[in-house]
Amino acid sequence: MVRVNSQLRYGIKRIATAALKALGCEVRRLKELPPRMPGIRHADVLPLATYSPWLGDEEFQNVYELIKHNTLVDQYRCYELWQLVAEAGKLVGGDLIEVGVWRGGTGALIASKCQMIGLQGEVYLCDTFRGVVKAGSRDAGYLGGEHADTSKAAVTGLCDRLNLKHARILEGIFPEESGESLAERRFRFCHIDVDAYQSANDIVQWLWPRLLPGGIIIYDDYGFYNCAGITGFVNEERRKTDRVVIHNLNGHAIVIKVPGGAM
Repeated sequence: MVRVNSQLRYGIKRIATAALKALGCEVRRLKELPPRMPGIRHADVLPLATYSPWLGDEEFQNVYELIKHNTLVDQYRCYELWQLVAEAGKLVGGDLIEVGVWRGGTGALIASKCQMIGLQGEVYLCDTFRGVVKAGSRDAGYLGGEHADTSKAAVTGLCDRLNLKHARILEGIFPEESGESLAERRFRFCHIDVDAYQSANDIVQWLWPRLLPGGIIIYDDYGFYNCAGITGFVNEERRKTDRVVIHNLNGHAIVIKVPGGAM
């Protein structure tokens, strides 16, 4: 009898789930997840806001359809990058950079937005093309080498298909192997998608003196269960008075350099 009741409950659950899915609804159980690192807690997050400007942004949708199979970043975070490129365009001068490119989806999105709005400056896309590097004890979800299923040719091909004129691909560990050629550049925008604490730390140490006042850094991995190292690193950044740190519930952390701020 217990078995029959269990099967019946499972059947009802499947039918109800399918019916709700057909109506565009989803059922999720809200619960706190087991902690992976001390002081970093996770639970399912379901914001109640409904404003969805990406649905009516035809230019974004056209580009997103072309790049979505070359990224692991969801539509919500892609649209935020799209918007923040335009915000960075309000600054005078400066290039844009992405470190952690994988197959080039978000990098191509960033470069496409720059091209559409006539933003002057190069877009540098930096990756090892060998997967995650510098994973350590702070990175509960990574051992190193993950996301190696890519190549420089895959990114070049995507940029060519989108006819991107100012995207520059740099191969190697950043900044040690590929940062030297950019040492004299200044930046208005940086997207960091590297998954590991030490990698993010080294990037920011290199970038910060080259980031314009008002410049923006976006950390893709801040709000995610497997990226404790990035979460911990950004939380440390909050202690510094020369930067504003914003946690977006889509998983991004956004850092803005305070003009005239003290270290």
